[in-house]
Amino acid sequence: MAKNPPRAIAATPAGKRRRGRPPKPGGRIPQVEVQRAYRARLAAAGKVVKVVDAAAAPTSPAPASISDFDPAKDGIYEREMVEGMRNSLHNALSKLELREQDVARLELRNAYLEGELKLQEQHLTNALKDNIMLKQQLAQTRPKRR
Repeated sequence: MAKNPPRAIAATPAGKRRRGRPPKPGGRIPQVEVQRAYRARLAAAGKVVKVVDAAAAPTSPAPASISDFDPAKDGIYEREMVEGMRNSLHNALSKLELREQDVARLELRNAYLEGELKLQEQHLTNALKDNIMLKQQLAQTRPKRR
């Protein structure tokens, strides 16, 4: 089962020459194109996230010195911090999925053990009834002492 069917590569603006080997028709879309399309969709939806590599921008002005800086919209995030948050969220989701599987397995085991407990309870009840009946029979057959 294919993850994603191959798609046509988006046309580059006229006058701008792409770097590297030309793509095969119907082939894999380069990650750069995927990222550009994703950013364009976010921008069209009005959700703009700016990821800044700290090494690439050695001098960044303080947020207070930027006149139209809005921390709710224009956050500056370091790549390591974003990747760290992504990894921790991925780990938490994985652990949650494993716990849900464990809960489902334990619920099945619990239902099985409850059935076994009921069965053992019936066996014990029957054994007690047999014991009482045998004691009564023994008491009837024994001669009474004076």
